[in-house]
Amino acid sequence: MTSPEHDLKEAYERLEQAIRDVTHLEGWKGLVTDWVVVAADQYFADNGRTMTAVGWLLPEGGDRVPHYRLVGLLDVALTACRAGHAPEECEGGE
Repeated sequence: MTSPEHDLKEAYERLEQAIRDVTHLEGWKGLVTDWVVVAADQYFADNGRTMTAVGWLLPEGGDRVPHYRLVGLLDVALTACRAGHAPEECEGGE
């Protein structure tokens, strides 16, 4: 039986590989150097109300991406989303 820490490390490695596989299949033209996964978690509180929590997953649990890079990634994605563009379309003024 493996430890939870070992299982988590392997899960993060599979997630990173899945991100690389998907971006390759989507036709991205470079090497993925940084990534963030934003997810919503819906659950029932003790009082029965539905609740939603939003969190993120980072490479290796977050130790590899400096905070300023995380903020930059999220800011570019949010700005592009609000403008109605995919992030890769924003680069170079296209």
